[in-house]
Amino acid sequence: MKYNDAWFGMLSQSALSGLSEYYRKSEVLLETDKKNDLSKKRKEVTKLGIDHNLTEDEEWSEYSLLLDENEIAYDMFFTNYFRYSFIVLAELFLEDHLNKLCWALYRTKKYSKSPEKCDAINDYKNYISHFHLSYDESVWDFIPDLKCIRNCIVHASGDISRRNAKQQSELEQIIMKKIGIKKGYQLIRKYMALYYDDDAIFIEKHYCENLTNNITMLFRTLNKASNFPTKISFGSKK
Repeated sequence: MKYNDAWFGMLSQSALSGLSEYYRKSEVLLETDKKNDLSKKRKEVTKLGIDHNLTEDEEWSEYSLLLDENEIAYDMFFTNYFRYSFIVLAELFLEDHLNKLCWALYRTKKYSKSPEKCDAINDYKNYISHFHLSYDESVWDFIPDLKCIRNCIVHASGDISRRNAKQQSELEQIIMKKIGIKKGYQLIRKYMALYYDDDAIFIEKHYCENLTNNITMLFRTLNKASNFPTKISFGSKK
């Protein structure tokens, strides 16, 4: 998507809606596929019971094994793999649109120094501060946790034990906040201990939902403070 400075606010809000909808629909598709897989397994067990004259207890035993298989795939592997990838995507989106915002500010406000040397979120935040925009800076508060979680995923495949002492401490503090980030040992379902490392990050749905809301609020706030309209206004109010 090519961004024009005058349209940055509207285009960024449109892209944010796309990011949120992508996350929502992906979660729905995973849940639907899980239900379809369970239905298929139920039919397989019913057929097996008929073909081999299984008792009700024997059928349940067979179905229980397939139920565990379904839960392992959908409640652990598929959802967490997707949420790992979404965290990385969200951080990339955040950096990309902060870069675009900084360039839009540079050109529209006629600032003397360009943001060409900015390449990280803190760089963009510091650059934006030069414009003395009036807004509640608490909209940035979610970012340190996001960066810490994202770095653990990218640089250690989500394994907290592979981070240094300081990074491990930061991750443990995030987990203690109960914002939707857990460690493997906290997952109490019977199969988790067999398939999930004790020190692996597990991401719950509501963390990703809150993340999309926080990113949306950040850009909504920055657009308003920068006087970048987020919707077309026809005429003026009298």
